[in-house]
Amino acid sequence: MSNIYNHQRFPPPKIGAKLQLLRLAENLTLDELSEKSGVSTAILSQIERNKSNPTLSTLWKITQTLDHPLENLLGTNEPANTVEKINNNTTPVIFSEDGGFQLRILGIVSILESVQWYDFKAQPGSSLISESHGKNSTESVTLMKGKLEILIEKKSEIIEAGETLRFSSDVKHQLKNIGKGVCQGFMVNLFSPVF
Repeated sequence: MSNIYNHQRFPPPKIGAKLQLLRLAENLTLDELSEKSGVSTAILSQIERNKSNPTLSTLWKITQTLDHPLENLLGTNEPANTVEKINNNTTPVIFSEDGGFQLRILGIVSILESVQWYDFKAQPGSSLISESHGKNSTESVTLMKGKLEILIEKKSEIIEAGETLRFSSDVKHQLKNIGKGVCQGFMVNLFSPVF
């Protein structure tokens, strides 16, 4: 007798990156989402790292708290046969801890497991600190205006308008506006080996 549910043929959807993006779009920490949803911080962290297979009830609590349909987490990575126009005032925005580094989320929810992209604006002296994005991740930062220092562990790189820096983002890294004015650019995170 064969197993009706074959985990290899029908793997559960990986929802970690999607959940993290929805949470960040609402400017919530894991602790804040935990308090609002009633789901423990530890469980939320495990879900975001794809280390847990949550119940439907747990996912329902989370998506209702974030005011997003459950399908946003469980949807397939198949591109929809539609056209979607996002207005500037409805594009999700997240901020660095110091509040001076603004990221507008341009990526598509259905492909968050493989690619995420943003445009950013950073006030002078502001910085964005990121932990590892996971094994085999790559970040590409293109600067359109200003001067940006990128610290990758203890190595420092500086880019100016018109330049791009690509690096393995599987380590802690920081982007800091070291110029006198606002800097602007684009950031892309890839979650597969690129170089």
